[in-house]
Amino acid sequence: MTMISKIPFSALVASLRRVAVHRGQLIARGALLAIIAPLMLVSCYLPEAFTIDLNVEQNGDYRFSYRGLLVQSTITEALLNEEIDADEEEERVAKVLADLKRDSGVKQLTYQGMGIFNIVYERRSNIMRDKSFVFVRRNSRILEMFFRADSNTVEIRGGFVPDQYEERLTALGYQMTGKIELRTTAGIRSHNAAEFIETGGQNRLRWEIRSITDPVPNVIIG
Repeated sequence: MTMISKIPFSALVASLRRVAVHRGQLIARGALLAIIAPLMLVSCYLPEAFTIDLNVEQNGDYRFSYRGLLVQSTITEALLNEEIDADEEEERVAKVLADLKRDSGVKQLTYQGMGIFNIVYERRSNIMRDKSFVFVRRNSRILEMFFRADSNTVEIRGGFVPDQYEERLTALGYQMTGKIELRTTAGIRSHNAAEFIETGGQNRLRWEIRSITDPVPNVIIG
């Protein structure tokens, strides 16, 4: 299991796919089914090899960017289980591209194969006016922000993988690796950042995610 977890997820799923096609055996296919099945239960989109930058001003203005990969788990699962052919894969990919591109924050989006998409996403707005912001979707929450009017605070939370799926996803090679940086001129009421620096009237918080068990952002500012 240790050796598998060190293999990049995108490379591992391609390797598993080649093995399944080459062998064409029910036993191998059954093994893939057992390993991949949890993906669909976890989320529609899983982040990989990403960088998140978030800047929040004291007046609520914010700038958010995500650069990296998104794994569309239902496509990955269907391909590894040999449930769809190339034509159906193309149809599903087209639907994902159309769905994501409805959001004006998507600046670049390309399909890398095996249900993996490369995306550049940028958004500017005001959290006090919007009240909430979720990336990517409410059922695939990689990062979310909420404005609490009663306490005049903004809560920022990273996405997570439920405990019951962590071991199987780790065995598959999925690690949710990434880097997150938050900069804000607002005060910090609480945080779990690995690195916290206050300089020039700005607070900087950083997280480096190396596995799905690492702490994800949990911050209250205001």
